[in-house]
Amino acid sequence: MHKGSVYQSKEWIHAKIASGEKPLVLAGISAFERKRKIPFIGEKTILFAEGSLDSINNEEYISKLKEFKTQSKKYFYGVIAPTVLAPNQDIFKSAGLRKVSNNTILLDLSQSKEDLWNNLEKKSIRWGIKTAEKNALTFQLADKGEVQDFYKLYSRIAENGMFHAENEEFVKILSNTSISKLFLVKNKEKIVAGGLILIDQHNNYSILNLTASSEEGLKLQAMPYLYWNLILYSKSLGLAHFDLGGYDLEAKGTDKTYNINKFKARFGGKVVEQPIYSTNWKYPFFRGILKRFSLLKSIYKKN
Repeated sequence: MHKGSVYQSKEWIHAKIASGEKPLVLAGISAFERKRKIPFIGEKTILFAEGSLDSINNEEYISKLKEFKTQSKKYFYGVIAPTVLAPNQDIFKSAGLRKVSNNTILLDLSQSKEDLWNNLEKKSIRWGIKTAEKNALTFQLADKGEVQDFYKLYSRIAENGMFHAENEEFVKILSNTSISKLFLVKNKEKIVAGGLILIDQHNNYSILNLTASSEEGLKLQAMPYLYWNLILYSKSLGLAHFDLGGYDLEAKGTDKTYNINKFKARFGGKVVEQPIYSTNWKYPFFRGILKRFSLLKSIYKKN
């Protein structure tokens, strides 16, 4: 079992390399070069890192972050999104990094199954799960031969929804490892939905990484059924929390993310801060611009 953050694990890095990303280890922090279209400027190369480091003392942590900040100067900016359950805000502040707040929803898995069920929104989520069960949908771990079929569904949804899809090799590698599982929802033998979760044993939680559903799956209520079973699976591992994979506080009623927010909120979790720390002023500055102009924000998200 990996003893650090899932985002700093060998499996995660291997999947990212297979998907075409270039990793760099700066001050012991695994980061990836990414191209970003910056408003009014054009394409720039940034560094992006996720997860907290293995257990080290605060002084050493601050030293590593300062070194990461120094080494990031050759890029437009560098950012680190620490584990949501271990944000270490004082440490990042002491290292001179600037915070920008994202959000996600955390579900407390220490509750009993009955309490988890009772906290689900009754008219849509509980009804949807019961409907999916009446429709005889099944929930199971994907086997190797099914990953490609799921990926076709996922990539089609990404294209139609105009969001960035992970590489097929990324999904294939993480479909069944010690830090990740791909689960499918089927109608008889047909894949109608699926979701990839990351399992962070070190921080005692799981993270919903990506999902997809066909039109048929949506009609059969595959998504409430998928989320509910992913929650129960995570609880069966003895994990303390389930991270629903993001929550956009800035979403408005006309945004697609607004309806995604509403769906996630119906599972009874709590909206919490997911801080992102920047090595300079540029990321916070352009995030502020994007916050004011929704069209620019949508263009930036597609890249």
